[in-house]
Amino acid sequence: MWRIWCRRGFEWRGGPHTWAVVTGCTDGIGLEYARQLASKGYNLLLVSRNPNKLAKVRHEIESTYRCRCRVLALDFSRTDVYDIIEKEFKRLEEMDEEIHVLVNNVSICYPKERPQYFTEIPNLSQFIESIINVNINACTRLMALVLPRMVAKGRGAIINLSSMSALYPTPLLAIYSATKVYIDYFTRCLHQEYKSKGVVIQSLIPAYVSTNMSHNMEPGMFVPTPHDFVNHALKTVGRESRTAAYFSQRIFVYHYYFYGFWSQALGIDLCIHITYSRMKSIYNRITRDIKHEIIGSKDSESTRINLD
Repeated sequence: MWRIWCRRGFEWRGGPHTWAVVTGCTDGIGLEYARQLASKGYNLLLVSRNPNKLAKVRHEIESTYRCRCRVLALDFSRTDVYDIIEKEFKRLEEMDEEIHVLVNNVSICYPKERPQYFTEIPNLSQFIESIINVNINACTRLMALVLPRMVAKGRGAIINLSSMSALYPTPLLAIYSATKVYIDYFTRCLHQEYKSKGVVIQSLIPAYVSTNMSHNMEPGMFVPTPHDFVNHALKTVGRESRTAAYFSQRIFVYHYYFYGFWSQALGIDLCIHITYSRMKSIYNRITRDIKHEIIGSKDSESTRINLD
């Protein structure tokens, strides 16, 4: 740990002609990356799906940080959006502007952010296509567009949001955790390939952060706010190629490694049993709450009809 923090961190180059590209930037971690990169002097290219939210974020950041913001309202579940992004990148190049940072944050989880058995996922075929396009294809295609530009300049940083669920299989979030494994492995491979070229590529593996995806869990020691998480994460860029970033969440990483070691030693997959038990408990609680809501709704409707 001491050796990591003795390393020189990434040299941020925010200025009038440098840009940071942030996807999934209208709330949560992505929004906080946009704010804190703007505070470092970067102009921002914000890419997200909702044009109204994008306009609101653009107004907030431009008025607060006095930087330039460009926005692209694009749906990454589609595969025909990358020509539009490439044209925007070329437009910046024609104005002698540089893309110095890319934050691949866009991601979707299961419907309503609830754990589900694979065959119970609504509109399964459509969902599979969407989650692969958003969680895997978007990151890969944007890397293909941005990385050659950074290599040509000999500088830049790419931050890819994976997840703690990439450390070990997560039953009832099977597809989601599998997509995050891809992001983690892909990022670590490219870091090894391009670290000698002056480009920093980081895999970020957060656990719970108080965002919409975690149902805005109460912030605490193990559940940071987006502001606190990103503040810690930015300090690790250039120092750690793969990190949970937030100090208390590093404990979870060691927890997974501990159970992984004993799983190998005993020939019993302890971690997946523990993870499945935890996720199944959440699934059962949500299912029970939904049933109670349905019963309560039917009782209310029956009472209303009788009164009528």
